[in-house]
Amino acid sequence: MTPAGLVAGLGIRQGERVALVGAGGKTTLASRLLTEARTQRWVCLFTTTTRVLAPQERDESFIVVGEGEPDLPLLHRQLRRSGHLFLARRWLSEWDESPAGRRQKLGGFEPEEVDRLAEVLQPDLLITEADGSRHQPFKAPAAHEPVVPAGTTLLVCVAGLSVLGRPLDAAGVHRPEQVARLAGVPLGRPVDAALVATVLAHPEGGRKGAPPQGRSVVLLAQATAERRPGGREIARRLLRQKAFERIILADLEGPQAGIEVWPARSAGDVPGVVSPPVCAVVLAAGMAKRMGQNKLLLPLGEKPLVAHAVDAALGSLAEEVWVILGAEARAVRRALGERPVRFLLNRHWADGQATSLQRAVASLPRRMAGVLFMAGDVPFVPPAHLDRVIERFWTQQPAVVWSAVGFHRMIPALFGRSAFPALLGLSGDAGGRALVGRLGAEAVVVVPLLDLLIDVDTPEAYEQAQRWLQRPVPCP
Repeated sequence: MTPAGLVAGLGIRQGERVALVGAGGKTTLASRLLTEARTQRWVCLFTTTTRVLAPQERDESFIVVGEGEPDLPLLHRQLRRSGHLFLARRWLSEWDESPAGRRQKLGGFEPEEVDRLAEVLQPDLLITEADGSRHQPFKAPAAHEPVVPAGTTLLVCVAGLSVLGRPLDAAGVHRPEQVARLAGVPLGRPVDAALVATVLAHPEGGRKGAPPQGRSVVLLAQATAERRPGGREIARRLLRQKAFERIILADLEGPQAGIEVWPARSAGDVPGVVSPPVCAVVLAAGMAKRMGQNKLLLPLGEKPLVAHAVDAALGSLAEEVWVILGAEARAVRRALGERPVRFLLNRHWADGQATSLQRAVASLPRRMAGVLFMAGDVPFVPPAHLDRVIERFWTQQPAVVWSAVGFHRMIPALFGRSAFPALLGLSGDAGGRALVGRLGAEAVVVVPLLDLLIDVDTPEAYEQAQRWLQRPVPCP
């Protein structure tokens, strides 16, 4: 089941000492976590080892202790009386100017002082903001940061997905030169999922300061619907590198139902619905005889044709993404670069598409509840449509969910385990569509525009796809 909120999503336990680092929403995340924890009647303490903005609303729970030894017995009584405290060491002469107004900054404690506060005050939840980002959505730490207390049990590295597609420069990234160095890319290039994942997983990037005996997770903030595909690709890349325990996608300004937890996540947008894992399989084994060459390797925009379908799958709710190889397997694999997918070789590809379907079904682990088949030569299926297919499978649990245009049933289509015997019984060039009407309980997800399922299998269709690429493609 999907966790009810961020505390559960991040795996925070009572007594946890959490350090927040990174950019794109640390302060908002801290506020959300403290609010959730207090609804559980936890006693909460927020502080910092860096500089933070003073809260807009100040009451007895906001304390600037000043220089010298804090009055720990007084703080303990105040914490128990109010249930939460915001502690800072001193007022700074720095001010922050923003559309929200002018606010003074506060200086934090030394990390050893934070550990002592935790030992004496014994909060149910301690949150420490451990670095700054100057309101940018993404950053790499400087040599002097983050300042993480030794007693930290959970490091949460935050990154804002609004950075995706923006140039790698100071206008959208804090310390872009450091980001460029860690990612091994030049300044000015567009920030993509691969770059973000590389920097987050780097020991001098998102993992810097991680407590040796604690856990480390990533929270990808600003995860609006249009940014989730990029966020899911980042999550898959990070999990493949085993750099973090889990990845959370969340729109911190939006509803809690939008939280996704990878890998231990369920249907983020379907509260109360069991969401068994699904594998997306991109069929990329054929020879493409009508095209006269391997169409999957043809350039379409800034990437090869096959990469469009693979990237859509990576941006969907599918738990894993596989690619079935056959003709020119090495070339297709090279064309997909370092995308976090699993490759399966179909040595019998020349015997027809049925062999590729059967290769996937036979390899599917038992924990997978279904397989979502996609065609490598259909480039314009958006991740939003794939999500709708997967969610229909979760909510209705049919044998198959078809994509539909009018009365036509086609792939992308998601087949549950009850349909596997029928898939294994296919032969020759018969694909999944040969089973329309034969699988009992079937469901459909309508594709409002036929061109979203354009099949690039002739030179004329390739030219049409190039023209289509020049105009926005609507999401179903």
